[in-house]
Amino acid sequence: MRRIRVFTAVSLAALFTASSAHAIPITPAAFGSGVVVESFEGLVLGPNLQIGMGASLLLPGTVSAYAFPSGVTLTTPVPNPGVLNQGPFVHDFARGADVTNNWGATGVVNDASDVPFGDAYLGAFHPSTGTVSFTLSFATPMDRVGAYVTGVAGQSITMRVYDAGGALLETVSAGAVALGSWSSNFIGIQRPEQISHVVFIGRDFGIDGFHYENEPLLVPEPATLQAMLLGLLGM
Repeated sequence: MRRIRVFTAVSLAALFTASSAHAIPITPAAFGSGVVVESFEGLVLGPNLQIGMGASLLLPGTVSAYAFPSGVTLTTPVPNPGVLNQGPFVHDFARGADVTNNWGATGVVNDASDVPFGDAYLGAFHPSTGTVSFTLSFATPMDRVGAYVTGVAGQSITMRVYDAGGALLETVSAGAVALGSWSSNFIGIQRPEQISHVVFIGRDFGIDGFHYENEPLLVPEPATLQAMLLGLLGM
């Protein structure tokens, strides 16, 4: 028997009729003891991680795919074309506060107090009115992924998850929020053992507290599931 975290009539009905055919938007509470959280901190400069602006704005993937300390890898765009050319950056205030990021009515990221978790976040920005994206990939497919997001006021940040064959599994979006609410603006998707890589898309945005986990959902056998569903409906 496979485990399942949420036992409601609605979720059980969905599982019974569709099994795991559809992704499930999730909150941070869906992650278990096996969760890995990447906060983009403590990066060491080198050929594949160079200073992009000032001392605190870093360019991962300058030469090739870049593996963050937790193991998740930045795979596009690589080589990193640079901040002003829509390349992703790590803004790390542990290296100083010599660069700020103005997101208009959302607020100005001036120092570590504006970052939800720790001193750093991963971001990207389009110099005009278009969108920019970056891809984070896993060596082993994950069951659930998510991150805290915000960005320039009035815009949304989108997360798309794909399987190992490159097929789009699901998409979820959230609007930008004031910096004081960044730590509660989470987008996540659950797709048992199928998420190979994640693409984040926006105009000018940042992500922090990137969560991922490959602990499988445990779905009861059909007969057991049907009995549970009928019992809950009866209640």
